[in-house]
Amino acid sequence: MRRPRRAAALFLLTLTGLALSGCSPPESEPRLAGRAAPTLPARGLPTGTGETGPARPEQQKPYPYDIYTHCGIKWVSFGGRWWVLDTVFPGAEQVQGKPAPPHQQWIAGYMTLIGPDTATFDAAGMPSLQFIPAQGDPPGCA
Repeated sequence: MRRPRRAAALFLLTLTGLALSGCSPPESEPRLAGRAAPTLPARGLPTGTGETGPARPEQQKPYPYDIYTHCGIKWVSFGGRWWVLDTVFPGAEQVQGKPAPPHQQWIAGYMTLIGPDTATFDAAGMPSLQFIPAQGDPPGCA
């Protein structure tokens, strides 16, 4: 009679281990899955043309960056090339502070070159936006 109890206990332990291992994001998850609490200060709205970052950004360094929202936020120019929005990470806010008032033409935040083909934009009150290199120039704005 002990054998079925041992088998049942082993089965339950295995199920518990599998369930608990499913709680952690796998290594293949996007880089934002394990990020800490917000660390960058909120920026004010730009006066003029806005910040666009350097021509040759360093990886893993956040640069003040402003997105002009008149034509949307799908396309941005950063580091001398065009990028297109790829992924939105809800709940991954990296900028602490008060978000900008609604209905503005600009979003003031930070652009970070994560790797040669990944850039992330972060702003107060917004999820992180991940961009990848665009295959061409953006379409015109209507």
